[in-house]
Amino acid sequence: MRKSLLSLLVVATVIATILVAGCTSSTSPTSPSPQVSTSNSTSSTTATTRSSAVTSVTPSPSASVSPTPTATPTATPTATPTASPSSTPQSVATSIRGDPTTFLSNPTITRNSPVSWLFAVGPTGSSPPSVPASTVTAKIGSITGQVTTFSGGTDNVAVSFTSAQTNSLAAGSTHTLTVNFAGYGKYQPSVGTFQITVQ
Repeated sequence: MRKSLLSLLVVATVIATILVAGCTSSTSPTSPSPQVSTSNSTSSTTATTRSSAVTSVTPSPSASVSPTPTATPTATPTATPTASPSSTPQSVATSIRGDPTTFLSNPTITRNSPVSWLFAVGPTGSSPPSVPASTVTAKIGSITGQVTTFSGGTDNVAVSFTSAQTNSLAAGSTHTLTVNFAGYGKYQPSVGTFQITVQ
């Protein structure tokens, strides 16, 4: 029994010695392991790739923010000075005069009959160019007559009332005829009032 144990111990010792010898020879520095070389090559390649990646990346410049344009100030319009009364173009005084033949000789109205008179509009003693009919109005109280002008440069205007208008006036009554000139060009406005009688 003892011999068997000793024999087993010797065999185990020999096997252990062989194993240790084999391990020592396998780790000998004379023959470099190809795996280490591959690892170094891979590390070198990885380092080169990383270096190339680092050097090839160029940072893109950030977009420059342009300054916000400031609003252009709006010019404030200057007030146009109004013309003084002394500089008005309407510098010639006017008057309204009843025509001697058609009005002054007979300033009457026959009730329920049409009537027409002439009036001169303009400076006294002179004949200005004809004035537009739109610048002259004629009224008997609240009744508005029709005003017409004449061609040929005359300053006369015709003031007319229809029979329907005169029919509204009582016979024997007296009324005021008002002829109003609004002004035109250099001629100033004027108003003429005249007394008329209804027959």
